[in-house]
Amino acid sequence: MSEQEKQEVDESRRQLLKIGAGTVAGVGVVAGAGSWLKHKMEGVELEAFPCEVSPDFKPMDQRNVNQTYCISPALQAKHPERNLNFGQESAGPIQAGEKPMSMTDAFHHFLTAHERYDNDKLGYTQLDYALETASWFTLMNLAPLSQAGVPNQGVLTWDQSDVHGHQYPFKDSVEKVCAIKTAAKNFGAVRVGVCRHDPRWDYNPLYNPLTEETLSWEEDFPFKPKSVIVMLVGMDYEATACAPMIPQSSTAAMGYSNIGVLAGSMAKFMKELGFQAVGATNDMGNSVAYAIAAGLGEGARNGTIVAPNLGPRVRICKVYTELELDEAAYDKPRDFGIMSFCENCKRCGEACPSGAICMDDKPSTGPTYPGSEDPLYTWDVNKGVRKFYSDPKKCLKFWSENGGDCGVCLAACPWNKPDFWHHRLIDASNTFTGGTVHAMMTQADILFGYGNVNDEKAVKKYWQSGFSGDFT
Repeated sequence: MSEQEKQEVDESRRQLLKIGAGTVAGVGVVAGAGSWLKHKMEGVELEAFPCEVSPDFKPMDQRNVNQTYCISPALQAKHPERNLNFGQESAGPIQAGEKPMSMTDAFHHFLTAHERYDNDKLGYTQLDYALETASWFTLMNLAPLSQAGVPNQGVLTWDQSDVHGHQYPFKDSVEKVCAIKTAAKNFGAVRVGVCRHDPRWDYNPLYNPLTEETLSWEEDFPFKPKSVIVMLVGMDYEATACAPMIPQSSTAAMGYSNIGVLAGSMAKFMKELGFQAVGATNDMGNSVAYAIAAGLGEGARNGTIVAPNLGPRVRICKVYTELELDEAAYDKPRDFGIMSFCENCKRCGEACPSGAICMDDKPSTGPTYPGSEDPLYTWDVNKGVRKFYSDPKKCLKFWSENGGDCGVCLAACPWNKPDFWHHRLIDASNTFTGGTVHAMMTQADILFGYGNVNDEKAVKKYWQSGFSGDFT
């Protein structure tokens, strides 16, 4: 960067800081700033799910989840058109004479990427893939393929034979919630919420692609859930900054291993208290919807949950249980200003290497991407909730090409910040600021160097981040 360019950047930063200071109106220097910040970061409690849900909305059939399809030979044989319809460019039905790309082949290519490491390609070396493979190791032994939606695996078992014969005599719902949230902290959760079980967010029917069984909640699941405990674990900031290179895949993998331990431990805790419980990661239901319902964050443009302080850099697990709370004790959805921010910020969509993320100005109740009008292409989309719809096939195709699960939309997101006070102050202001300020914040994010992707310096920095210089 030339000296003139440096001066221009410095001047732009000074102007943005002036605007930012005006936006928060000096809140950071008044005596009550700490309590104000905490209050705003907690969001505004809502009485109902914050996204419009169509009256005719139906739960997602797990047989229509693309990873379930990719694992299941029976589903592939039943619906060969789904495999071919993946398309060479993932933009709708294949054209005459075009060589089709098999979705199952792309998925297998992605899963075996670690076998094709390249020690001359920064971010994709044997070192990087060794870390990713090791990060998956715990989950693949405790609950294999639960991250791909396979239910009833390992510590996430449906078996209830170990439920204690005596239920602990909680004196009230407050004591129940305190016990659950204290235990969640002990097991490694960074956030926890408890919401009512909502069949809209469950896969129905459920499907096990390993046994090729279609399963129902009424006849196969061991009990009728009354509550869902939703928990978050964080992911490493510096590893996420390496997206789409493999260190990002490693912290995502470690997140999944951690939620496997977390969900299994919480389910066992509930059983020891005499309540039936089953833990889940990506199996059984929509984790993002349950996290929204439990007040842990809001859905974002990129399809993830964005949690205050943590941004989209989290993984979600849930525990279905027969324990029930008084209505007032359940956590409620909250408005943190995140969705309105997403309407004015398209950072994740601009950064997405596959073009999978919706760039519309407003959310909709169904997908709007090319090919979305064709039911043969959108068989894996659950319509009816007002949100931003990404194209999952484009995303999976890039995973296959990249050799890792990308994460660019996480790294690029302005909510993905270190936990510094000035970042939290800006986050808190989103509950009452509008589009003009949101646009300014997005530009400031870029100017101050946050959200860079495909950054080789980030990989080098990451692999030095564990060295303190002192081995004594």
